[in-house]
Amino acid sequence: MFENSSKLYSNKYIADLAKVVRKQIKELFGESLGKAFLPFLEAFFWVAVLLLIDFILQKTIGGLIGLLAKHSKFNWIKKFYAHKVFRTLIHFVTVWMLTEINPYVFQKYHGIDKFADKFIGLIIILIIIRFIFRVIDAIIDINDERENHATVGVRAFGQMIKIFVAFFGALTFIATLIDTDVSKILTVLGALTAVVLLIFRDSILGFVSGLQIATSKSIKVGDWISVSKYGVEGIVKEINLAVTKIEKFDKSVSTVPTYDLISSEITNHSWMAATNTRRIKRPIYFNVNSFQFCDDEMLKKFKKIDLIGSYIELKLEEIQESNKKVMHKDLVINGRQLTNIGVFRKYVENYLSNRTDVSKNDKIMVKQLELTPQGMPLEIYCFANTSEMTEFERIQSDIFDHLISASKEFELEISQPFIYPNHDEA
Repeated sequence: MFENSSKLYSNKYIADLAKVVRKQIKELFGESLGKAFLPFLEAFFWVAVLLLIDFILQKTIGGLIGLLAKHSKFNWIKKFYAHKVFRTLIHFVTVWMLTEINPYVFQKYHGIDKFADKFIGLIIILIIIRFIFRVIDAIIDINDERENHATVGVRAFGQMIKIFVAFFGALTFIATLIDTDVSKILTVLGALTAVVLLIFRDSILGFVSGLQIATSKSIKVGDWISVSKYGVEGIVKEINLAVTKIEKFDKSVSTVPTYDLISSEITNHSWMAATNTRRIKRPIYFNVNSFQFCDDEMLKKFKKIDLIGSYIELKLEEIQESNKKVMHKDLVINGRQLTNIGVFRKYVENYLSNRTDVSKNDKIMVKQLELTPQGMPLEIYCFANTSEMTEFERIQSDIFDHLISASKEFELEISQPFIYPNHDEA
């Protein structure tokens, strides 16, 4: 009962205020001019007043909320303020005032009464859409700071909600504009389902991919990935419905379709970075013509190399014992012998094992690969004790600088690609 009486009092106050304004406009502009243009003058006056009220509310209430957000410990308040969620709420107050004065101002004049109803309805639709969009953007921004796998799902789900809100908001807007029912527009669109699916194909695929990524926890914002299909490698900056933004190491940004993150081969290097180790896997190509059995002079020299001195002595004892039954010892091919490439392979293993920047908890392996026209590849396989790119490249370069130079001490020749002469310069 109290609410009804308060409502009646409020309505009476608005009605009386509208009459006063109408009377003042007639007196200000004269009876003839005021009567002809009264509807437009009165409508202009109230719209101007409401815009002024909205501006004052934005500056006062919005300013207070801004101070609260600045000193608040709650991150969601800061994000909601940054995305102007509270400012949009203030617009609802102004629209509420507009709906309250509508029966006593705009509905008094034939011709603008229907226009006013339609105008107010359109404004409400636009503000609601804008409010939902800003709330979703704020929630996505809050989750992006966490940089976990749920971020992808929240962003994908939020953007899908945006699409549905925009779609049905546009339908409601059009229905209000042309004074028809939304169901009639949906009936027409039902016949265009194939076209709609074609338009939103990438968005639907991106939404499904986003959910799969969030569920499988394979990729998240901040991960270092390689997309072999496009030859792109870099840090994931954003995963949207349609595209994923990847910042490459040259600071350029590439975009790939989000659904390709599921359907294509993706290498996620961030799991490697989490262990703070990174694999070194690179071959050195040797000229097979430089391979030879070790003679006494070479073995004498190799014994002086600290990393393999004890190995040489041990192997010579084994070989001497094994070759006792060899009949024709004058031929070096008979019996067991050490080769310069075999000794060098052992040297590389010991060299890697003695480096403090090479992981001892992971495999260290030196192996021969299949012979190629460029020579025989000797692959070095180990893990650096860091995943930081600059330091990793330094370690890798130091290792191969040393090994390529050290190979000369074993009388090994590094293969180089043959450069054909330029006949035009000959």
